[in-house]
Amino acid sequence: MLAAFWWLAFTVLGIWGQSLLPGVDFFAPGMAVSLRWQKPGATIILTLIWVAIQEGAGGLAFGYGILWYAVLFSLLTVGRWLLDPGSFQFQALLGITLGLAHLLLLYLMAVLEMRAFPLGRVLGECLLQALLYPTLWYVADSMFPDRLKKAHEESA
Repeated sequence: MLAAFWWLAFTVLGIWGQSLLPGVDFFAPGMAVSLRWQKPGATIILTLIWVAIQEGAGGLAFGYGILWYAVLFSLLTVGRWLLDPGSFQFQALLGITLGLAHLLLLYLMAVLEMRAFPLGRVLGECLLQALLYPTLWYVADSMFPDRLKKAHEESA
C-alpha cells in the first residue's frame, strides 16, 4: 500500500513538473528507481501509466512515448550490466544520453509527421533533460521509502 501511495504522489508531481517544463520527462527517473527497488511487474504497470499520460498529453502522433520508454528501458538494462545503477555518474551519463535520444526521437517524429522542427526549442529541452534527469533521479531515489528498499533486499 505504501508503494502505491508513493508512486501516486510521484506521478502527480511528475505531471505538475511536466506542465511547468514541457518537453522534459519527469517520469524517467521513476523508471530507474522502480527497476532498482521494485518487482518487474510494478515497473511495467507504472510505465504503461506514464506512456498513456505522455501519449495523451503530447502533441505528437502516437508512438513517441512508447519509443522514449523503450529507449530508456534499454539504456537502463544495458547500463546495469556495465555500471552500478545506484551511482550518480551512471545516472548523469544516462541523462546526457536521454538528452540526445530526445533530440533524435523528436526529429524522427517531426520527419514522419512532416512538421517543422524547431531546433532551438528542442535543443533547450534536450539540455534541460540532460541536466535535470540525474538530479531528479537522486531526489526520487533518496526519497523512496526505506521500508520498500529493505523489502526488496530481503526478497532478492
